[in-house]
Amino acid sequence: MTASVLVVGTGLIGTSLALALADSDDVLLADRSAEHLAEALRRGAGRPWDGRESVQHVVVATPPRAVVGELQRLQGVGAATTYSHVASTQAGLHADLETSGAQMATICGTHPMAGREVSGPAAATAELFVGRPWALCPGSSTSAAALAAARELAQRGGANPVVLTAAEHDSAVALVSHLPQVAASAVAAVLLTARPTDAGLDPVRLSGPGLQDTTRIAASDPDLWVDVLTQNAAAVAPLVRALAGELLVAADALQALAAGQGEHREAVADLLRRGGVGRSRVPVKHSAHDRDFARIGIAVTDRPGQLAGVLVSAAEAGINVEDVRVEHLAGRPRGVIELLVQAAARDDAARALAAAGWDVVP
Repeated sequence: MTASVLVVGTGLIGTSLALALADSDDVLLADRSAEHLAEALRRGAGRPWDGRESVQHVVVATPPRAVVGELQRLQGVGAATTYSHVASTQAGLHADLETSGAQMATICGTHPMAGREVSGPAAATAELFVGRPWALCPGSSTSAAALAAARELAQRGGANPVVLTAAEHDSAVALVSHLPQVAASAVAAVLLTARPTDAGLDPVRLSGPGLQDTTRIAASDPDLWVDVLTQNAAAVAPLVRALAGELLVAADALQALAAGQGEHREAVADLLRRGGVGRSRVPVKHSAHDRDFARIGIAVTDRPGQLAGVLVSAAEAGINVEDVRVEHLAGRPRGVIELLVQAAARDDAARALAAAGWDVVP
């Protein structure tokens, strides 16, 4: 064996993984799309597989519908000792692989909980998986060697491996990934009903970061998501129905408020309160939550170097910036840079940035 890993499928996930491994591993790449493969090679993600060279481990990063066929083909030519895939649903694929006669002992299903709303090798980044959970879903006959290879791969990509059954995985991702995709797409679809004002203004032009954040993943590839949602439909459907129920209750309460029935305010308040509690459970970084961090807003003019200047000042003051977000003010040559810092360090950090000459805003 002359290579460590063969990555089959050079889209966002496959190329990102290859880039993460390329500095320390000999990575081979394969893809039915010559264009995708060429872009991944150009970016230095690995070298092309000739179809014969064997490796220690194969990762299949194709669309879910192609996984079974690819694993059968690769096992048929003895491409590796162990195999994994990164499909976003697991139980159905486990069943299909068993039916296909695949060598199940050498296969471990996995799913990195990371991604972007854009796809393809050009959008890939070696840091995509850093600090993110990576689900490992061994089947009942998966060997210890296959599970260990999948775990090592996740760790070398910078992720935190978590072992789940296929059913546990599919139930979890229905809640934390598939439901948000449906919700974001539904909100974005409602935007199509907007009508211009009498002055010809598109109301969507007034949107700010709230709408941008809520609908960001609505820009994802619809063909890919149709496959994903079809495969996990049984788990996603009741969650979508529960969401619809929450929205219908809110709609009825708002309609009553519009009619002057003020007693229905509590129904709206209850949804907002429970939403806040639910949001507090969502990890922001490395399993930490919103309550562990605080934001510092800095108003800046829209000209080159502002973001770099803020970050330099933060570094000089010893401020550990956990995350950065830029809010542009529509129609104005100003914006707000938001720095996410540890909550306990927020006040000292704000004072240091103000002392450095930045316009710190509440």
